Amino acid sequence: MSEKLDVLGAPMIVKADGGTVAAFVADHPIPPGYFVPPHRHDADDEMLLVVEGELTLIGERGESKVQAGASATFMRGDLHGFRNDTNGTVRLLVVATPGLQAAEMFRHFDRATREAGQPLVPSQIAAIAGEYGVQFG
Repeated sequence: MSEKLDVLGAPMIVKADGGTVAAFVADHPIPPGYFVPPHRHDADDEMLLVVEGELTLIGERGESKVQAGASATFMRGDLHGFRNDTNGTVRLLVVATPGLQAAEMFRHFDRATREAGQPLVPSQIAAIAGEYGVQFG
């Protein structure tokens, strides 16, 4: 399987959507300046593996830098977010288990952005995320 989505301005290539295997897996190139605010998942554990570049992670204990080859794991309910503070693209491998809600949320972001014909505003993003058990802040 290979499905390409636009997740709020960053491409995501879905490799597994949680349907046949109990995990969502995606290649996620993160452009410079891209920011995912701190949030919590109520149904998915998540791992971010940095394949290329350096990513700034944001969590309960503040911010930290993660280099290529490193990973970060967030259990359900853990506050986490990330930002690309570099001038280059950071490539992530995103794994969520069981991942069904993650897959559908990312598809919803892609669909809503295409239907709107413009970037979604924060209230739209929060409403969509909330439908899939993700809360910001």
